[in-house]
Amino acid sequence: MKLKGTMTEQAYRKELIASKHHLFNDSSMRRFLNVIRETFPTMTTAHVLSWTPEQGEDIISFLVDTHSVITVELDRYEKTMAPIVEVYPIENWMKGLSKTFQIKIAVAFDLVKNDLIQGG
Repeated sequence: MKLKGTMTEQAYRKELIASKHHLFNDSSMRRFLNVIRETFPTMTTAHVLSWTPEQGEDIISFLVDTHSVITVELDRYEKTMAPIVEVYPIENWMKGLSKTFQIKIAVAFDLVKNDLIQGG
């Protein structure tokens, strides 16, 4: 998908940049970041694609570098409980997504490519 600089794209870009900063700098996200790093030891960058807060757990999907989406489910209260992790090649994960979410993925992909060029 080709980016056109629309207001929607700009809003996603702002949201994705903020979520990446939150992921890498906020201690509340440390468990998620650790799971990503354990799963992808050579990971350079990641962006939050979606966040589903459930009653006792959080389920977050991340675009990792340019190749994968990882979905991590962590219990909010039971810190010793093992995370539930699912990994998808980006091509498989995008099938059947709404046009709006495809725009978000395209913006995230553009940000990841820029991150990789700049070294993270």
